[in-house]
Amino acid sequence: MNKFSKTAIWKAVNSEYGDRLVEIAREHAELTKELITYNPGVDAEIIESRIVQLREERDGILELFESEEGRI
Repeated sequence: MNKFSKTAIWKAVNSEYGDRLVEIAREHAELTKELITYNPGVDAEIIESRIVQLREERDGILELFESEEGRI
């Protein structure tokens, strides 16, 4: 189940936050790839913590456009 509406996501991606949302998605994908591919030098806790930070930042941006104040 999606937490944010398609309209909020569309507005956020097409706003001044769009580039940052793309950066977040790319970094998240790279970190997830590191977790799923075995790599003995990878500290999973650090990666998981960073993923949580990225999700929180993404959700914060999307919340701006989901709330009544962020609607255009």
